[in-house]
Amino acid sequence: MSQPSFAVFAEQTLDDFYARLSDHPDLGDLDIDLIDGVLTLEFEDGAQMILNRQEAAEQIWLSSPEGPAHFGYDEATGQWQNDRTGETLETTLARVLGGKLGTSIEL
Repeated sequence: MSQPSFAVFAEQTLDDFYARLSDHPDLGDLDIDLIDGVLTLEFEDGAQMILNRQEAAEQIWLSSPEGPAHFGYDEATGQWQNDRTGETLETTLARVLGGKLGTSIEL
């Protein structure tokens, strides 16, 4: 993926997650912001999850209470996948949010 198309595609992905998370009925207590390509979710206890694009690596990086994870886009599956575990970004977000909130979250 070329740099300009990666930047646009990654930004669209972050915009999509922002909309889905902001509209999710179980996440109303979270402070969710998307500013300059950085999606931040803050929990009531002050813990944060941060998603941002890393253009040089052509990845989306996640910082969460579980630690860091890096996701590259797999064109064959049409998913952002963890470069170590293969788990999708959507699955990871749902799992981490659910674990932090103590409930099952579907995105």
